[in-house]
Amino acid sequence: GYLRAWDADLAALLATTSSDPATQVPSCPGWTLEDLWAHVAEVYAHKAAAIRAGAPPEPWPPPRPEGAAVVEALTHSAAWLRHLLADADPATPAWSWWPAEQTIGFWQRRMAQETAVHRWDAEHALGAAGPIAPALAVDGCDELLGWLTWAWDDLPQPEASGQVVVVRTDGAGWRVRLEPTVVRVVLDDDDAEELGVDAVVAGPPSDLLLHLWGRLPGAVADGRVSEDGDPLARQLLRARLTMATD
Repeated sequence: GYLRAWDADLAALLATTSSDPATQVPSCPGWTLEDLWAHVAEVYAHKAAAIRAGAPPEPWPPPRPEGAAVVEALTHSAAWLRHLLADADPATPAWSWWPAEQTIGFWQRRMAQETAVHRWDAEHALGAAGPIAPALAVDGCDELLGWLTWAWDDLPQPEASGQVVVVRTDGAGWRVRLEPTVVRVVLDDDDAEELGVDAVVAGPPSDLLLHLWGRLPGAVADGRVSEDGDPLARQLLRARLTMATD
């Protein structure tokens, strides 16, 4: 489940805290490992406080810890949030920033995914990034593509006119229809070659998820992820992904 995946990736992330905190993190430009650890600690503390309060805490963020206190803050906030989410019924009501899902289950999923990607960031900075577990990576693609269905009235894409991009990985696929202020995402089990598909983005689960998150800029060039079809459709999808993860 999500908590087991979170535990595994958190342990791997904490293992990186014995490394030089000034190490640059290429997948998070401008960040060092210390910045990354501090960010994750803040995310955990914020979500724990929000779950406890039933609303986002204000004011936020608190003063950032420095030096050894960053690792202490990461460990403490992880334990606090893990306690709140452990063995909780996923359907239990809880505040979240995603209007469609105000539940503890949203945070169980989100924290597993957050930790997996940032664990990869930290290991990648150290030159030895392990892949994200396949089932978790497929679920992460589903989560991220679902965010594209946010209301985009204030950030229209005038060039979007119903282009369809199929996103596909091992055993799973999604059909993304891009319109000026609406993105529609449905599961796709059909042959990607059928009529009506403007572009296809495909790859193994971990590589595809990291590519969707903008973590593998060279994935297409080195063949880890394939992108075929209309360049504009693929460009529009990338722009929406960037907006959703900003």
